[in-house]
This record gives sequence, C-alpha cells and structure tokens, in this order.
Amino acid sequence: MRQNERERIESRLKELVERLRSAADANLHSVVLYGSAAASDFHKDFSDVNVLCLFQELSASAMLAISDTVQWWKKENHTIPLLLSVEELTHAADVFAIELLDMRKHHRVLQGTDLIANLNVPLHLHRVQVERELRTKLILLRQNFVNKVDVRKLMLDSVSSFMTLFRHSLIAMGEEPESGQRAMLQQLQRRLSLDTRAFVELLNVREGSVRSDALDAQTIFPMYLKTIEQVISAVDQL
Repeated sequence: MRQNERERIESRLKELVERLRSAADANLHSVVLYGSAAASDFHKDFSDVNVLCLFQELSASAMLAISDTVQWWKKENHTIPLLLSVEELTHAADVFAIELLDMRKHHRVLQGTDLIANLNVPLHLHRVQVERELRTKLILLRQNFVNKVDVRKLMLDSVSSFMTLFRHSLIAMGEEPESGQRAMLQQLQRRLSLDTRAFVELLNVREGSVRSDALDAQTIFPMYLKTIEQVISAVDQL
C-alpha cells in the first residue's frame, strides 16, 4: 500500500475511534483493526478495512447511539464494522472459528484492551464451517457467472475469500499453512494434486504485475472453478 493511502486510512481509523468513544462512552470496550489492513497484503482496489467493535452490551438503544458513526464510516466507502458484545466474543468463538482464527493472527487494537490475542477458538466445528463457506461461495460464483457478471471481476472479487478458505482447508487437514499466498497454494497443490495456475494468475493481477485485461477469462475461469470444486471434495471427505 502506498504511503499516502496508508496515512489516509490511519486518519480515518483515528476519527472512527474518536466518534465511537464519543457516541458509546463507557459501553465501548475496544476497537480492533483486523484482516489484510492489519497485515501486509492490503490492496486498495480489492481489500476492505475491517474493524471489530466490542461493547459491554448491544441493546437496540446502544446500537442507535452509534448508528450515525456507522453511517459516516459507510459513506467513507468502508465495510460496516463487526459489532459484538464482550460476552458474545467468547461464546461465539466455536461457530466463528474461521473469522476468529484469522483475526487472532492479524489484528491491531486501536482502542481498549486486547481480547483477541489469547482468545480460545474451539475447532470442533471448524471443518463443517469451512465446507459450508466453500460451498456457499461456490454457489454464489455460479449464480453470478450465469447472470453474465464480468468474469474477470467475478474472479478478482472472489479470489481473496477462496484463498482464506483454502488456508483453512489445510488447517482442517491437520496442516500448518505456509506463510505467503503462493507458498500456501503450492502446499495445497502438493497435498491434493491440484492445478492452481488460475489462482496464481489472479494473484499476479491483484499485485499489479499483470494487467487485468491481459487475463484470458475464458481459459482461466474453468480452471478456477475446478480447483475450488476439488478442494471442497477433499474437505468433504475429511
């Protein structure tokens, strides 16, 4: 990410925290930046600035108190923050294993104390969640394809989500995913004998080494689809 883009995001995050503190007062426990914006693989054209807001309680009146702040953040072209109570964070860890494992790995506390770093994330439902998410996103991919959505954009918009789920597929298989997206793809390729070329090409575009219009979507999309289907099949058989 370019320095001026990073500075702009940091300025908006600081303002978000100030607005939340003013609106929620003592009900606000902490504000946490997570995902690619808290890691090194953020891309302004493809990545979201993901924020978790933890509150002591989230009654209707508590949410109304922060609604203007949330609307302001949305108008800044950012994803609406994830809202949880402190109690929910602990009790929902088993059903949000994918999200919370990733959050635990890449997060930065902007306000309050860190409840994420040492959060216990039970894994007994993890494989089921991985398969469900993969199948759900595959169904959506098919729906958008037959609806004649731009195929290049469809793949570029979805590849990050599938890369996340591929990493969690490896976790479900009992492996520690390699750091770095290409290394992780090679690991998955070795494990399942996959053709991951479509994903490598899409990563090249996201990183700026290949122009989007240089992608041969007619060739890449069938490869993209087949790789996803093969990973789902492998996770289903665990």
